[in-house]
Amino acid sequence: MRRALKLFKSHDGEMRRKSRRAAGFPASMHHGLTLVLISWLCASCASTGIPFLRPAPTTDAPWQIQSNAFPTQRLYRIKYQGPEGELGFKLVLYLESKSRYRLLATDLGRKLWSLSVDGAGEAAWIDYRQKEFCQATSSSELRFVPLANLPLGSLPKLLLGRLPAEPAANLIQDATRVTFLDVQGQLWNASLAGSELEWWSLLENDEPVVWWKREADGSSVFVDRRGQQEVRWREVVSESLESSLAAVVIPAKFSPGNCDAATAR
Repeated sequence: MRRALKLFKSHDGEMRRKSRRAAGFPASMHHGLTLVLISWLCASCASTGIPFLRPAPTTDAPWQIQSNAFPTQRLYRIKYQGPEGELGFKLVLYLESKSRYRLLATDLGRKLWSLSVDGAGEAAWIDYRQKEFCQATSSSELRFVPLANLPLGSLPKLLLGRLPAEPAANLIQDATRVTFLDVQGQLWNASLAGSELEWWSLLENDEPVVWWKREADGSSVFVDRRGQQEVRWREVVSESLESSLAAVVIPAKFSPGNCDAATAR
């Protein structure tokens, strides 16, 4: 993780200086303690004084999932390292639309957990090991799901190599770089190669605290310094999703879990 931090510091240094000069935004607004909750965009802009941007172009915007990703199902191999130790598992993403998806984690053919987010912003978490379930919203963060230090609605973006946050102010973009402030006043930097992202980072106190990078072999690495997590994944299979996602069915005899303990809002 230290090696990854040094790499991103070198990438970010020049861009951070450029971003701060261009943004002219109070430094105190860069100290957000949570990642962007996209569904609160209007309310947050009104309360923080962040000016609205013109609608960003919809073609190849690095914070948008490309249209040819819908509807698909994708298999990933995940390697996780964090406070709980090291573990590996398979993860299937069933992506029906930008607001409707399902994740299913398995190990040796056994279901570990599933997460479903519907188009109305409701989310359902099922823990097959503990035989519990929990209901939340797409703007929640599930504390104990690897990759979920972001709002649930952003997880497909993360897996697909897109920026998980959207610009709310001070967008600077050219052919190779993009920087902006999100709705929480947090500063994001990213490097582009055409319409594809090479890396992105989220800054706090002038240091990268969360970042993602595409490796040379096409795999991805995600590092969260605050949560002391490092997650690596590779997409193994991608194919069309032939039918719409069925409604979530809670297995018999599963009991409600403690959503307050499971989620952060």
